[in-house]
Amino acid sequence: MTTTPSLAAISGVLPAERARDVAAYALDGVTPGYALRPESTDEVSRLLAAADAAGIAVAPLGARTATRMGRPLAAYDLALDTTGLDRVVAYEPADLTVTVGAGMSLARLQQVLGEHGQYLPADPPPDDSVTIGGLLASARPGAWRGHLPAARDLVLGVTSVGASGIVTHSGGRVVKNVSGYDLHRMHTGALGAFGVIVEATFKLAPAPAQTRSFAIACATLEQAAEVAFRLWDQSLPLRAVSLLSPAAANLAGLPATPHVLLECMGGEVVLARCAEAVHREAVLTRATAADVAPAEAWTALRRRAGDLDGVVLRIGVPSSRVAAAVDEAERVGCTAWGHLAAGSVLAHAPALDATTVAALRTYAEAVGGFLQIDSASPALRLAIDPFGAADTDLVSALKHEFDPRGTLSRGRWQEGV
Repeated sequence: MTTTPSLAAISGVLPAERARDVAAYALDGVTPGYALRPESTDEVSRLLAAADAAGIAVAPLGARTATRMGRPLAAYDLALDTTGLDRVVAYEPADLTVTVGAGMSLARLQQVLGEHGQYLPADPPPDDSVTIGGLLASARPGAWRGHLPAARDLVLGVTSVGASGIVTHSGGRVVKNVSGYDLHRMHTGALGAFGVIVEATFKLAPAPAQTRSFAIACATLEQAAEVAFRLWDQSLPLRAVSLLSPAAANLAGLPATPHVLLECMGGEVVLARCAEAVHREAVLTRATAADVAPAEAWTALRRRAGDLDGVVLRIGVPSSRVAAAVDEAERVGCTAWGHLAAGSVLAHAPALDATTVAALRTYAEAVGGFLQIDSASPALRLAIDPFGAADTDLVSALKHEFDPRGTLSRGRWQEGV
């Protein structure tokens, strides 16, 4: 347990009932001295102001689905549990906008929106247990990315609390009133390094009338890529198109051969047109088989992308290189699959060494891409930078401006930041 004399400075800031069992908040084998669950923006503000003044290192946490992203924390005195910020602040179904507390789960939000035939088009790993704050702070895309806007592009405004307790509002609650600096973009993917997101306003989308998934079995990944691109070019209402290695297909509950897995959305007539296109292309390209796929295939892949036990790598490459990148990841012992529109390849393994990860990063960068470690042991995340060639000068400058004492997520972005 971290022992810091100054922890007494926060002992009476919030009501006693906000305290939580610290054992449940251990990260990378380190247990904080305090764990508190504030229930309002004001409580977050007062807590951070006291922590910052006393030099207490704070880690904002929600559903704890991305705790193995970034470097291990350099210091960890206080767990700030955001799940108490779990209410719908404002919802205007007619305007397709919602403002929600950062601690609400995506599942609960989708339930509320679904009552009005709407949804937030986001499918982050591992599932909808992700909190809204975690959705933005981790910025991990799913299979829908590229077909639908990224989460950050759906954000109209954000309320955040800085390390010193200052509350900042960015953007607005309606589309026509969005103005000022897009500070929410700075917080997106920052893992809480520059402030704690407490509220977010999103523009929504009508929920699809129906969805249907199809699986096309192929002889090779190259053939799968050909089929996928041919379908992509037909302006079908696609929500996801992915290439699966044999191992990934097996994980998804499909026969262990290369596959195209795609999801279409629309009414019955539209889905029938999608089915015709899938079967036609399967015949033209001499694919092995084509059939309706269970929705559970996506669920299995999504959960594995959020695994907190093994190693998960996210490799970004041009769409034309997805099949080759999947093959390269498989060559070094990973189970790999790629989302075509986003050029995003997920590679999972029970364990990998730094040399192997570095080699995959070199491969990705050679074709104009990148490699990010989404989940790994503390040892691996210390041996090789999880983010690769990030603009360290820019990150350092932002950290110095918004958190000069290093109160929030200390060391998670890079050493000394």
